Amino acid sequence: MEQAIAEQIDGRVLDPLVECISEGARRYGLPFARDLLAQLPRNADGFLPYHQAPAALDLAGLNYDVVERSRLPAGSTMLPAIIALGESGYVLLLEAQDDEVLVWRPDTGGEVWEKRSEFTENYTGRLIQIHGDPDRMRADEAPWHAKARTHWFWGELRRERKAFMPVLLASLLINLLAVALPIFTMNVYDRVIPNQAQETLWVLGTGVLLAFVLEFALRRARTSIVDEIAQRLDLKLSQKIFSRLLAVPLAERKGHTGSLAARVAEYATVRDFFASTSVVLVVDVLFLIVFVAVIAIIAGWLALVPLTIIALMAIAGFVLQKKVVEASQDAQADYGLQQTLLVESLTGAETLKAMGGEGGMLSRWHRLAEIGGHSQLRLRNINSVAVSLAQVFQQISTVSLIIGGYYLFAAGEITMGAIIAIVMLASRSLAPAGQIAFLLTRGRQAKETLASIERMFEGGDERKLGASVAPGSITRPRIEFKDAEFRYSEESPTALSGLNLTIEPGERIAIVGRVASGKSTFGRLLCGLYAPTEGAMTVNGIDSRQYRPQQLRSALGFVGQDAALFSGSVRENLTLGRMGISEEELVNAMRATGADSYLSRDAGGFDRAVGEDGRQLSGGQRSFLSLARAMVEPRELLFLDEPTGAMDSETEKLFVERLSKAMQPEQTLVISTHRPALFAICNRLIVLDKGRIAADGPVAEVLAKAGAARGEAS
Repeated sequence: MEQAIAEQIDGRVLDPLVECISEGARRYGLPFARDLLAQLPRNADGFLPYHQAPAALDLAGLNYDVVERSRLPAGSTMLPAIIALGESGYVLLLEAQDDEVLVWRPDTGGEVWEKRSEFTENYTGRLIQIHGDPDRMRADEAPWHAKARTHWFWGELRRERKAFMPVLLASLLINLLAVALPIFTMNVYDRVIPNQAQETLWVLGTGVLLAFVLEFALRRARTSIVDEIAQRLDLKLSQKIFSRLLAVPLAERKGHTGSLAARVAEYATVRDFFASTSVVLVVDVLFLIVFVAVIAIIAGWLALVPLTIIALMAIAGFVLQKKVVEASQDAQADYGLQQTLLVESLTGAETLKAMGGEGGMLSRWHRLAEIGGHSQLRLRNINSVAVSLAQVFQQISTVSLIIGGYYLFAAGEITMGAIIAIVMLASRSLAPAGQIAFLLTRGRQAKETLASIERMFEGGDERKLGASVAPGSITRPRIEFKDAEFRYSEESPTALSGLNLTIEPGERIAIVGRVASGKSTFGRLLCGLYAPTEGAMTVNGIDSRQYRPQQLRSALGFVGQDAALFSGSVRENLTLGRMGISEEELVNAMRATGADSYLSRDAGGFDRAVGEDGRQLSGGQRSFLSLARAMVEPRELLFLDEPTGAMDSETEKLFVERLSKAMQPEQTLVISTHRPALFAICNRLIVLDKGRIAADGPVAEVLAKAGAARGEAS
């Protein structure tokens, strides 16, 4: 069913699920662009699968509820809704009557009334109710409402609230069944043994055994449900966190890579606390009242003993959790530093070996491990104190109940069996109560981790940048810089300043300059990886910040001199997960840059593994592959940063010839280079010096002026 039926509209392959989401956004007046969903995973056929619909609806700004029901909704209370059909893909259900339904079909792009009986034949029971964002209207009076609904974590947890109902029911039954053993013991001691009632003994024994079996089954069912919820949340939350990391603007990216990776890994602490074993513990703690109530029924005021012990455990938990939080924060910071050093050392292993720097790195690791060990030891000591206190409190409870029980027994108010029963009940009630300190500690750790991850969500989000007034695609871009300046951070010096130039469609431009003159930075600015900090850059007369970053980058391609390769095959590095790219397109891209010259000699072909960061390839091969990757999908403008820096003269000559033939007349080419051989395919030369334009004009004219200036200087 998840394989959508592709249609062709104006030469564009149509994904029914994406079109339904687009139509739903249009009906609620929300700006939507299909390229927003380009980052989401696709199935083998290149279409958005059903389980990715919630992520797509989040990006579209729509609220939704995923529903499974055997019958179509009646009336319009749950509509509109995206309906998953059999081989027909997806439609948008707008209205449902007794005999007819009104649907919007993506293949026709229009509404149509259909017979309900025929429509329900393909209905799969899965639908997604979509609705606008009422929180926008509530934002002024109740801003927390919108935050709770759209929060990356609480919003997903809220959608699973119905799934927790069986967990609560199972916990109630488990705790009620746990009373069976103490009651059985009390009756055996008080009635069966004194009367030697064997038949009663076997009846009671059979009943309690059945209770044990049922309790076991309920525990297994509860664990399975909780695990399923945790798995669903894990898939959704991990994707949200990872996609959010990828959506952070480069200008706002802060922190070490290892620390960021450690922070992301620790989100499991949050997930486990709210959707795993901690939930079961919290529920068990809530049901302590059941055991205390039974103790009160059997032994009256002796119920105050477990209540007092529970209160003391809670107080100890509050005291200890503050100490645990301090220790865990130190441990978290130390772990992040260790991860940063580990990532840097593994990435730069070749440099360390070449320069004999292993000893220095090992010394740094030893110091960090020593510091981290102290914080971990402190954390373990506090946890050990919490466990020991729980054991001591439980022992005090047992002794207190036996002493109190003696006086009640002497007064004839309770029996010997009742004393044994209340001791067993108290032990059962204090078992989850002994976890109060653990729960408070885990809860505080989860809160701190959640706050740490929250900081990743507070910055800019490229998926939300850009205005809806910009056209959907960029063709024949005319780019103009107006008094543009740029610096990477407030503390860093100005990288580019006073930029005033225009790049016309189809131009061939070479940019030269000394090291650190701003050539690479200019390319990053030109292709939308960064935005000017002062002044403006316009594309076809529109400020570049009005375009979505995805729009700019799909039209303006950037190939850096240190472009990254990823573990996988040559094919995977060329496509980077983009679907629908044919073998012929890959071959043409390789030929356009001359990369086919080395690939044709390799038995693996496109399936050849490149290794981590492309380490199984030579420097020239990595450069070729990065250049070919930019040619897989045609760009309106292409910026190449030192493309032939790792090539010999013969290879460079081949590359220039192939690139000249591959570039279409309307395509713009900008090359940053120190190699004069590339001037042959350029008609304009820009010289940068200290972040400013020192010269700009036809290649021959600029070179002549530079030669004359050198002659005068000599």
